[in-house]
Amino acid sequence: MDIQKQLEVAARTNHLVLVVFYADWSPHYEWIGPVLRTYEKRTVELIRVNAEENRVVADAHNVETVPAFLLLHKGHELWRQVGELTVEELKDVLDDFK
Repeated sequence: MDIQKQLEVAARTNHLVLVVFYADWSPHYEWIGPVLRTYEKRTVELIRVNAEENRVVADAHNVETVPAFLLLHKGHELWRQVGELTVEELKDVLDDFK
């Protein structure tokens, strides 16, 4: 399933969706997957978007710089972070929106 379709499907659920925009040259934030697994009961989905390969999706979300993190619910943006993000910062954000 392509990224746009994943976002459309996620927007129809009641889940929080964390969208991580990255580029091949930027950190991939592999630690995010394990962190989100601790929140699975709270239904947080992760969608990773290579901003260089999916420029249409990045443009649609006004992402010009990577890394960028967006937390969405039913297609609406709840939170955005551009630049580095720590495990603790992500946990705080998810706790705020649980």
